Amino acid sequence: MLQGDPENVSVTAMADPAAMPAIAMEEVETAAKALLPTVDVSGMSLKEFREALCEHCGLPPNSLDFRKDEVNDLVKRLLNPETCHNPAAKIVKELGPEKADHRGWVYLATVSRVLEQTRESNQDLCEIALLSREDIAVKFRDAFDNPLRAGKGGRPSGTTGIVKYLVVVQEEHEGGEVHFHVALKLNTQRQFLPVKKTLRTRHRLAGHFSCSHTQFWSALRYCIIPTLQKPKVDETPYAWSSDGAPLDLYELSQRPWMAAVWKRHREDAEKEASAAGKRARFTKLDLTAIILAKQLRSNHEVLEYAQNFGCQSMQQFVSNKQRQLSEFLQDAWEWNSAPAEAAKDRQSGWEVVCALSAKQCPFGADCGYAAAATRIFDANSDTLRKDHLATCLRDIILTGPSKTTRTPLLAGATNTGKTTLVLPFDQVFGPDRVFHKPALGSKFALRNILRHKRFLLWDDYRPVEFAQCTVQVSTFLSLFTGQPFEVQVSQSFTDGNIDFKWQQGCVLTAKAEGLWQPLGCVSQEDIRHM
Repeated sequence: MLQGDPENVSVTAMADPAAMPAIAMEEVETAAKALLPTVDVSGMSLKEFREALCEHCGLPPNSLDFRKDEVNDLVKRLLNPETCHNPAAKIVKELGPEKADHRGWVYLATVSRVLEQTRESNQDLCEIALLSREDIAVKFRDAFDNPLRAGKGGRPSGTTGIVKYLVVVQEEHEGGEVHFHVALKLNTQRQFLPVKKTLRTRHRLAGHFSCSHTQFWSALRYCIIPTLQKPKVDETPYAWSSDGAPLDLYELSQRPWMAAVWKRHREDAEKEASAAGKRARFTKLDLTAIILAKQLRSNHEVLEYAQNFGCQSMQQFVSNKQRQLSEFLQDAWEWNSAPAEAAKDRQSGWEVVCALSAKQCPFGADCGYAAAATRIFDANSDTLRKDHLATCLRDIILTGPSKTTRTPLLAGATNTGKTTLVLPFDQVFGPDRVFHKPALGSKFALRNILRHKRFLLWDDYRPVEFAQCTVQVSTFLSLFTGQPFEVQVSQSFTDGNIDFKWQQGCVLTAKAEGLWQPLGCVSQEDIRHM
C-alpha cells in the first residue's frame, strides 16, 4: 500500500547524522537513476524507496533518513524532469489524455485555471480558490444531470441520478495555484464532452476528463492514496453517494482481487527479482491465484503444474507444503466462491429459494427432474399434495422449526421418490452449506451443524435407532422445535459444549415400516413427543 512519508519518524530513524555513513548527493543521484527503472513507483512510498536506495548503495536501511527532504526532492525531479515547472502538463501526463468519443462509467476529472486549453482565456473563469470541495461536487452533479444540448439554444435534458459516487479532493501546484480532482462513478454510461461544455459555459470551470480509468477504485486511489509520485494527498476529501450512505473511501480505493491479475503481478515480481540476482518470495496467495487461474482441482494437477511450469520458488513451496495441498485446494476454491456465498448470506433462506424460482430452468421442457417430480406426485396423490408440501417447506424455511411450525418428514416405502423431491436443496444452498445426516454412532454427531449451515436435510433418518447412541431424544426434540441446546465437540479448544439453536429450514425423509417402534432406551412416550 502506498503511504506518505511519516511525520513521526522513530528515534532509530532519526539517529545522529554524524554517526551515519558519509555519502555525497551526487552518488545518491547516480544510484537513484539506476534504481528507479527497476521499481514500481506506483506501489512504493518515499520511505520504502529510501530504504531500497540504501540497500542499493550498501548502506544501513535508515542511513538516508536524516537527508530525507533532499532525497525526496531528488526523486520528484527525476520522475518528472520535464513537467516539474509546468503544472498543467504534469496533470495531463499523470491522468492521461481525453478521448473525444469516450463513453464511460468512471471518470477522473481535474478542475484548474492553468490547463493548457484555457491558459489563454482564463480571465472569464471562476476563481476556484474561493470554492469549496462541496461547491465543486454540486456543479459536477448539475453538469451530469442537466448537460447543455448540442447546438445553440439547447435546453438541459433534465435527467437526474446520473452520478452514483463522487469524491472531490483539493490540491496545490508547486506555485500555490489550487486545483481539484473529482473521482466519479456513474449509474449509466455517459460521454464527458457535454458535461465539460456545461461546466465551462454554465459554471465557468475548466475541466480535464481522464479516460484512462475504467474502475472507480483506480480513480479514487489516485485522489486519496499517497504514492512516490504524489506523496501528499488531501486529508479532508468530500464524498457523496446517490443513496446517501457514507462511503468508506479506503475500502473503495482498494484493487479487487482477481486470480489472473495477481498471477501476472507475481510473475512480474519474479522477473524483477531475477534481474537483480534475487529470488522472489512465493506465498499461499500466489498458489491460490495459480490454482484458480489454471483451474487446478487435485493435488496431482498442482504438482504437475509446479514441475512443468512453476518457478523455482513455487516448486520449493509446493514441495515443502505437499501434505497440505488438499487443504490449500479447498481454501482456494472457497476463496473463489466467497463473493457468491456472501451474497447468499445476505439473503434469507426463503429469498435464496425465491431468487432461483424466478429463473428459467436451463433444460426447459426437457427437464428430467420436473418430469420425475410430476410422476411422484401423481403416483402418491392420495397421501401427498404438491401445494401442501410447498406450504410446509415455505413455513419451515421462513421461520425455522418450532412447536407450531413442524418439521416436514417424508415417509414411505423404498424407491418411491422421497429423496428425489428434496435432494435439490443441495443445489439451492450448496452441498457444503447443507447439514446432512450424521453417521450412526458418531461421538460428535452434531459438530458440523456449527459450520455455517443454511439447511438441514436428513435423508433416510430413523429417529428411534439414532437415539440409542447418536442423537438423543432430548436433543432431537430441542433441535426440531427451535429450542436452545448444547452441541458436544472436542475439548481440544473448548470446554466440549457449545450453546446452539437451529433456526433454519429443515426436512427429513424415512422408510415408513417400523419407523416408530420402541427400541432400547426410547419409550412409547418419547416416540409420541418426537
